[in-house]
Amino acid sequence: MRISSLTGLRGIAAVSVLLYHIPHNPTFAAYAMPLFSRAYLAVDLFFILSGFVISLGYHDRVMGRPGWASYADFLINRIARVWPLHLIVTLVFAARILLNVSGNQAITLDAPNVISNLLMVQSWGWGTEPIAGNSWSVSTEVAAYLAYPLIALLAFSRIAWLQGAAAVVALALVAGLGHGSSGPLDVNDSDSVLTLVRCLAGFSIGVLAYRIADQRWCKRLIDRPGAFVAICALIGVALWLPNKRDILVVCLMPALVLSCFYNGPAARAVMSNPVSFHLGLISYSIYLWHPLVRDVVARAMNVAHGHGITGMDGLFILAMLVATWLLCWASYALVEVRGHRLIKWLQKNGFRRETRRATA
Repeated sequence: MRISSLTGLRGIAAVSVLLYHIPHNPTFAAYAMPLFSRAYLAVDLFFILSGFVISLGYHDRVMGRPGWASYADFLINRIARVWPLHLIVTLVFAARILLNVSGNQAITLDAPNVISNLLMVQSWGWGTEPIAGNSWSVSTEVAAYLAYPLIALLAFSRIAWLQGAAAVVALALVAGLGHGSSGPLDVNDSDSVLTLVRCLAGFSIGVLAYRIADQRWCKRLIDRPGAFVAICALIGVALWLPNKRDILVVCLMPALVLSCFYNGPAARAVMSNPVSFHLGLISYSIYLWHPLVRDVVARAMNVAHGHGITGMDGLFILAMLVATWLLCWASYALVEVRGHRLIKWLQKNGFRRETRRATA
């Protein structure tokens, strides 16, 4: 099941992360945009969205028919969705490191890093580093997939309120320990479990949001005219508050997700239009590929400056955005879609062979 406004929301979040990361390369430091200075919180929105959307698509299948068969099918579906692109991006980023394409060789390609990245467990707190920088969050989501039955079991139990409180406390702990880079929750350390805690907390909040989506009180509060605009306004105010109150912003995100789920006119206008929806479809590719495109274009711009070619920085920025879009569009069609189909085909045909053997 695909809710168009939720897809568009993912696209807006991915572009926000892209615009947030552009000035992280020193070449583009002058292009920092205050509007996106806290877009690292879009990653927390991704975690919440994942918990919600996965529950929307898989809760009844996994929890309605509990057992190893349904759990394995769920995990294969999730790995088919995320692993093919993760593998290709990791290999390309490894080649970048080996060839020094972008002038950045910060990650050591030793056995622990390579193996943990191929298995998508690189950011589980044992000191290995993501070869493709943004893949740390994808790695932590794999842990959330593995833990989904337990998370969903708690979310649909009588102690769901305790789970919600624990998730908020966990996020407050992550924010309060002082490991954030651009802000309290901007924590992606490779040598601690804080990134894993950050993901599991956000993912749990998303599952809890799915639980209350059909509640009358929730619909009366959020599924009404003006609610989407009001929620966006509240998030905007929270983002501009002093002292970077990240927890407040994250606590408002489930309401935004629910508003998009209800798919009212305002949400559809902003999130379901062709541009937002298209960006949502390629959002995973945008999230993983954009740092590489940024760094390659930055190096090209530095070379141009070294040869006395100046005054064209805006064209380099435009070229970077267009190249990112074209690459991610192709990546979605050729890697994400086809990789998912291939793994599902292998699963289906492998099951058929096992069935023939069992009946032979």
